[in-house]
Amino acid sequence: MNVEGTVMERLGTAEDVLSRVPTISKTGDVFEILGKGAPLIYLNTRKLTDLQELKNIQSDNIKSVEVIQNPGARYDASVNAVIIIHTKRVAGEGLGVELTSWSRKGRGFVNNERINLTYRTGKLELFANLFGAYNKRWEKGEFKQTVFADTLWVITNKQKDKYHNPFLEGRFGFNYQLDDNNSFGGFYQNTYDYVKNWGDNDDELQANGNRYDHLQNSSVNRAKGVPKHQANLYYTGKIGKFAIDFNADYTYRNQRNRNQQQELSDEYDDRDVNTYALTRSRMMAEKLFVTHPLWKGQIEVGEEYTNTRWNSSFENTEGYIANSNNEQHEHAIAPFVELRQNLGRLQFSAGLRYEHVKSEYFVSGIRRDDQSRTYDDFFPSVSLSTSVKKVQLSVSYAKRTKRPSYWQLSSDVVYENRLNLQTGNPYLKPVKYHNINTMAMWKWLYLNVNFSHCVDPILYTAGSLENDSKVNLVTHKNYDHADWLIVTLGAQKNIKLAHEVTWTPQYNISLMKPWFKAEFRGEQKSFNQPMMTLQLGNILALPHDWLLQGDFNMHTHGCTGANAISEIFTLSVSKDFCKRRLNIKLSGNDIFNGGISRFTIYSNRFMFTKMEDNDSRCVSLSLRYRFNVTPSKYKGTGAGNAEKNRL
Repeated sequence: MNVEGTVMERLGTAEDVLSRVPTISKTGDVFEILGKGAPLIYLNTRKLTDLQELKNIQSDNIKSVEVIQNPGARYDASVNAVIIIHTKRVAGEGLGVELTSWSRKGRGFVNNERINLTYRTGKLELFANLFGAYNKRWEKGEFKQTVFADTLWVITNKQKDKYHNPFLEGRFGFNYQLDDNNSFGGFYQNTYDYVKNWGDNDDELQANGNRYDHLQNSSVNRAKGVPKHQANLYYTGKIGKFAIDFNADYTYRNQRNRNQQQELSDEYDDRDVNTYALTRSRMMAEKLFVTHPLWKGQIEVGEEYTNTRWNSSFENTEGYIANSNNEQHEHAIAPFVELRQNLGRLQFSAGLRYEHVKSEYFVSGIRRDDQSRTYDDFFPSVSLSTSVKKVQLSVSYAKRTKRPSYWQLSSDVVYENRLNLQTGNPYLKPVKYHNINTMAMWKWLYLNVNFSHCVDPILYTAGSLENDSKVNLVTHKNYDHADWLIVTLGAQKNIKLAHEVTWTPQYNISLMKPWFKAEFRGEQKSFNQPMMTLQLGNILALPHDWLLQGDFNMHTHGCTGANAISEIFTLSVSKDFCKRRLNIKLSGNDIFNGGISRFTIYSNRFMFTKMEDNDSRCVSLSLRYRFNVTPSKYKGTGAGNAEKNRL
């Protein structure tokens, strides 16, 4: 989607632009490609590790946005979609300053502040970024849980949660341009993240229709993610006809979680439950690929290597939950090759990636052979695109995978209350996807069709403790397969209403149809109900640099995994000052409070229905000031990007 020369240049930030790109949806602060999940997002060639950075990429510096629904062989096989933000190449010397302040007020309060500094002289660019935030929010919800065991257990719950979350992140680095074709650079980043959560739960328990107990549960949870180091070094350049791109990454993180919980029972003993968890992770990665012209296109050959250590220890002093100490070592090497050709009106690409992954699992320092795994697999990809008169056509296929997160593989236990425990499953297998995507575009209309066949999907399942049937033990398991078809029809057009007045409607409608079966109460149950998503975006550009935006987003109930119903209407007004160096924007989000989600989960022997209010109705105010700001020349893409997401 082109941004340069359109009203999109005036939306404010990259975050505002992405929320209007066809096939991209935004829920809270998370961007998703429908049916593909969260994508990797790149600024030119650099992967964004902090999506808050999207708030500080100015829309008038963006040239275009590219969405890759079937990524090629250069990307990790667990990457299902990629978004690339292409910026304009603008020269700039001296000091550049960018100041951003963003505040949000609902029942809670959020404030973000960012300072970006750049200094360019000759071939050298120095940059420093400091981001600070304070998040104070409330959530509330109600759920009903029915457990079909030897006794019919029914739990009705009301819950309230309060969060305080100070956050601080700093990054500094450099970029040096040797000549027009060669550059190198690096950065170091550190993050402080602390979350304190107060929770109150009120539970009514029934057994076979009779009152069994009443539980009053209050907890204080402290999660501290310090330190979190990240560093990147890169080189990109040309030697003759060979184009070289090299990246090396290092990440390290300590995560401490302390939970103090008091559970008061009307009929039985009260409980104090104190747990402490410590998680350490370290990853080193490098990626190298070389490109060379070949016939009417080019060939790209490369490899990527990651080395990961992950350790988790868990303690419960009262002995309600078993203590644990788990460790995983993982090595992965992935050579790949990709060929691209331009044959007249036909553009063709084909790639092949081979991944060898060796994973070792340790419990209390002892290697578990039955939980250690070695994976070897090939991941092909192919795409064709052409144009017939004014119609653009494309079709692509890719095989992808998704390895379980380290938490999903852990045997640590989360204590919710005396009737609900949650744990991981170290025997999980990776998920495999076969994706076919086709697209047709004509002028301002487009049609996208995507079909996915998923092997060994990972979903929740619930069982009972061996010695107590009323206690739910929720974990993950691999199911046989799942399929889904997504059809999206959209339109985007600029309509001139008067002098200096332009209306840009952006309307999308999507239908997602799943095919999936799972066991519920001893029988196979089909989860085939489709879900419809409607996105109605409107931008009105007015004289004197005023901009009005009105958006309506809705999705219906369906058996899609993310089956919450929502209807959200958002209205905003913004104004540029000082030759567009200063921007002020006022927004009202979810004005009619339609973002309250309601969903039902069926799993083996239990049914769970929940209403969740995440405080989506709010007012936000942002101020941005820029002086001599141009897009960074930093070209590091990062290595081990998919592994960072798992950690």
